[in-house]
Amino acid sequence: MDIQSIFEKKISELPDGPHVDGLRAVKTHIDAAVRHFLRGQSEPDETLFTDVIFRCNQAFEGSIKEAYRVLAGKDPKKVRPYDIEQFLASNNLLRKKVLDQFVNYRQEWRNPSAHDYTIDFDEDEALIAIVSVTVFAIVLTDQIDGKIAFTAAASAPPSQDLSPAEKKAPLLELVTNKAREFACTHIDIAGPTNSHAHDYYRLEGALAGFLSAELSILSDVSVEQNSKFASSEADIVVRRGSEKIIVELKRVINKSNVKTMVQRAMTQVALYLHEDDVVGAVVLVYATEGAEYDTYPGVGALSKIVRIISPKSNAKVI
Repeated sequence: MDIQSIFEKKISELPDGPHVDGLRAVKTHIDAAVRHFLRGQSEPDETLFTDVIFRCNQAFEGSIKEAYRVLAGKDPKKVRPYDIEQFLASNNLLRKKVLDQFVNYRQEWRNPSAHDYTIDFDEDEALIAIVSVTVFAIVLTDQIDGKIAFTAAASAPPSQDLSPAEKKAPLLELVTNKAREFACTHIDIAGPTNSHAHDYYRLEGALAGFLSAELSILSDVSVEQNSKFASSEADIVVRRGSEKIIVELKRVINKSNVKTMVQRAMTQVALYLHEDDVVGAVVLVYATEGAEYDTYPGVGALSKIVRIISPKSNAKVI
């Protein structure tokens, strides 16, 4: 596995913007770290492995600056790296797996090398640092793409006003109808890439942004991504007052996988339904190739609080 090539591909698939130049600078530092590492293996100079860490630190700081630029929507130029780190760590902007990588690199590599000028790193430590910071940059790039998609979709005007009946409808019904409208009308302008994860986060951002735009007419409704619960981290949460509706998104390339995806999604939402204030869930199985969609209730005890939106099929999916 060539993680440098994976990172390069992720960057090339992002929409244009200053974040692209910033992430390319991150890639330059990672490439330099790899060169130091290879020299350290071939030359009698073990200080080169410590130099690897310093280059990785530059890549780490560049990554969090670009995250701050996109996720917070602010220019990182005049903000100290420490303040950016605190902001990202405390404002629920990073997905759990991204946050885990963030905390790990900061504690294990950046902080020790920044505060102890006598420290030395060996070959194994240098290798782990390269892998850690590159993986962090890769998963962060996916989240950046999702945020860009959210912002673009959320800035669009609602497709139409809500009728008086829709405004008074139960939140589950309202979210279900809007999620199905998204499934039926969404066109991914950028098109599929070579990364299924990249495409998924962009799709999720577009869905969350669409719901935010469409429901912005209702002042008491808000849409959140990456909401953390005791059981897990929800894709999207639509909140009205104290009520919360979970939206669980699955993306399928082959429609033959719809049944499996629905079952996996149902297993996941069952966990959320035990959380405080969660009154229902919508499962959307989105087909990357054009499809017509059915909407139907969950089975058994979940029939009143779960709605499933999936490509039409003659086969029973649950």
